[in-house]
Parts: sequence; structure tokens; C-alpha cells
Amino acid sequence: AGPPADLVTHLSVPLPHLTICELLAVPEADRDELRDRTMRLLATSADARQTAAEAKASLRAYFAGLVPERRRAPGEDLLSTLATAPVPEGEEPLSDDELAVLAVTLILSGNDTATCQISDIAYVLLTHPEQRAALARDPGRFPGALEELLRFIPFRKGVGIPRIALEDTEIEGTRISAGDYVHVSYLAANRDPAVFPDPHRLDLERPVRPHMTFGWGGHHCLAAPLARAELDSAVSGLLTRFPTLRLAVAPDEIEWDTGTIRRFPVRLPVTW
Repeated sequence: AGPPADLVTHLSVPLPHLTICELLAVPEADRDELRDRTMRLLATSADARQTAAEAKASLRAYFAGLVPERRRAPGEDLLSTLATAPVPEGEEPLSDDELAVLAVTLILSGNDTATCQISDIAYVLLTHPEQRAALARDPGRFPGALEELLRFIPFRKGVGIPRIALEDTEIEGTRISAGDYVHVSYLAANRDPAVFPDPHRLDLERPVRPHMTFGWGGHHCLAAPLARAELDSAVSGLLTRFPTLRLAVAPDEIEWDTGTIRRFPVRLPVTW
């Protein structure tokens, strides 16, 4: 479609949505509508709360209708696998509504990290031409470089969901009283100089260390391997197929999303 072309329109948006819809075997006729509802659910402005709530309820109802079909006639998709999974002795099977909630989470996640980070990573590499050129000369380094890119580039705004202290405590010299709100920021953790020396510098040769982009422990992202696979395919494919890829506009002309919790270029015009 180019040059020039919009990377967001032609790659960042369709690839992750197509992938998660394929995994869940969402009928092709429903996919555009599901993506529209997912985008409405991610809106953060005060006047969008009702729209977001309606989108969430609509997605939940859609998958609640799909689950019984997969129980009756399962296929090879992820939703069928979940709907027909053996139940360990002494445990209750997941209800249709619980599976619907899980499916909403999966399609939301499938349209979140990879969608943003394909664009974010492409933007960073195109504005760091020397590091991008070194990576293109040695594509085998990409898996390690991807971890540095994921650490370096936030795909969310803000500091996440607040916790509430249940009792008075002190952490690292900071007094926290019962009832205080506490924000645990993965954005700050990924720039911790005690873990990542010179943390505000992009270093694609940095030794790989665990980062917080996909969460941690019980809250670690279930789909992190899928996101990594999508990013590896999309970004390494771009570097290989378009060796002269570059921004078609000045970096300060790029418009960034301000209407959702996500951080990504609304459009990323490129040429080659």
C-alpha cells in the first residue's frame, strides 16, 4: 500500500486482533465489531465510562452465547479447549459466564500489548538508527534486544491499579498508614537503577534481566509468550523485509493516543 504507508493501519492493529480471533475461533463476520467494542472498553475519559461499561457487557454477552456452542460442538480453538477441559476431582467446572469473562480478558489482552508495542518498538528503532542498523546486521540478537525494548518502552500510561494498605507499615523508610492508597508502578520498576544500570538509556546489548512489563508472580500475563512471538515476527520481519524503512514524518509530528489507558502512536507513517 505504499510507500508511504501507515504501520498502525497495516500491521500493528490487524495482526494481534487476527491472531487472538484465530485462537478463539471467532467467526470472521464478527471480528470487526468485536475489535470496535474492545477499543471502546479501553477508553479512559470521564464521559466514556458508560460507553466502556456497555462495551464490556456486550463482549461478555457475546462470549456467553459462544461458550455453550463450543461445549456442544468443540473445535481445536482455545475456547473449546477451556470449555471441555477435564475438571480435577473435588473442583467445580468453570461456568459459561466465567468462561465468557475469561474470553473477554483474552481478546482485550490480545488487542493490547502487541498492538501497542509493534508500533512503539518500530518508533524507537526508527528514531535510534544506529542501534536499529546493528540489530539488522545481526538478527539473531533480536530475542535479547526485545527484552530491553519491552523494558524501555511503556505501552500503558499511569501507574496501574492502586492497592489499599490494611495496616500501618513502613517500607524502605517510607511510612504507610492503614487506608493509604499505594500505587505499585511497573514503569518505575523497569527504570530501577539498582537492577538496570543507566536505566534511561536504550541498550540493545544489555544483559537480559527480568522486567515487569508483563507483571510478576500471580499477576504475570498469561499471554506473554504469545505477545513475544507476535513482536518477534512483526518487528524482525520489518527489519528483514524493509531494510531502508524510515519515518515518513519528523518524530515530533507523531500523534500519540490520549483517549485510552494505552500508549502508542495513533498513526505511524513510514516509507522505504
